[in-house]
Amino acid sequence: MKAQTGSQKWVQTLLGLIISAWAFPTLALDAETKSRILDTRNCKGCKLQGEALTGLDLRSVLFEQADLRGVRLAGRDLSHAVFKGANLIGADFTGANLAEADFSEADLTGTKLQKANLRGTIFTDAKLIKADLRDADLKGAQLNGTKAMNAKLSGAKLREANFFETDLSGTDLKGQVLTGLDLTSSILKGADLTGVNLNRANLDSVDLRGANLTMALLLEANLSGAQLEGTRLTRANLSHANLMSARCDKADFSQANLQRINALGASFVNADLRGARLLDADLTQAKFRNANLEGSLVKGASVCDSDLPPAVKKQGSCAEASFITDVDDL
Repeated sequence: MKAQTGSQKWVQTLLGLIISAWAFPTLALDAETKSRILDTRNCKGCKLQGEALTGLDLRSVLFEQADLRGVRLAGRDLSHAVFKGANLIGADFTGANLAEADFSEADLTGTKLQKANLRGTIFTDAKLIKADLRDADLKGAQLNGTKAMNAKLSGAKLREANFFETDLSGTDLKGQVLTGLDLTSSILKGADLTGVNLNRANLDSVDLRGANLTMALLLEANLSGAQLEGTRLTRANLSHANLMSARCDKADFSQANLQRINALGASFVNADLRGARLLDADLTQAKFRNANLEGSLVKGASVCDSDLPPAVKKQGSCAEASFITDVDDL
């Protein structure tokens, strides 16, 4: 009986394997798909979920609108490939060459792109939510309108990349050198920018609410109209920066260097400015209601029409002050 039972079990197992192979075909590519990739270079709309695409030349292949969820393409050369509108959730491109590839409007949520070559790559309007871009080379990459919330960017090379209207909320950019970077109208709420170098960067109308910019370098940076409510800028250097009309309510500027900033019409309501250096700054029409100015230096600053406390206001002057014209007065 035992031998017969074992034989029956073996037969059942074999039948199970046969049924599984029929019901769930192998991931091996069919001849038609291979031909589309190798001969026509056009795999638009292909369904390649979980594929490795082993042994195929994938350079300049069109994968527009393709289903590439979970594909395993680590270390592969996909330069100039087009992934416009493709589904790449959970794909693995670790160490891959994706130079000048096109990922516009693609979904790369949770995608692995560590150490990938992304020079000149296009991510316009794509999703890079929680994507891993650590140590990737993004020089000259286009990320206009990209949603990259909570993406991992530590060690990534971002020089000359374009982040216009990009959502980088919650990203880790500690210690990055982003000199001269264009982040116009981008969102960096809650981002970690500790020690970042944003000298001469364009941060016009950027949303930095709740971000950490402790000891950041922002010399000559353009923060005109920026939202800095609750932002931490302890010991940051904003010398010669433009904060015209910026919203800095409840921000922490303690021990910060604000020398020669243009803060015309800016709001520092309830801000922490203890020990801040505001030497020769333009504080015309700036609001400081309930701000903590203990130990701050305002010598030589233009303080006309600001609501600085009288004792602090005495350090400044109204010489050659400029004023914002109220639209209602025109």
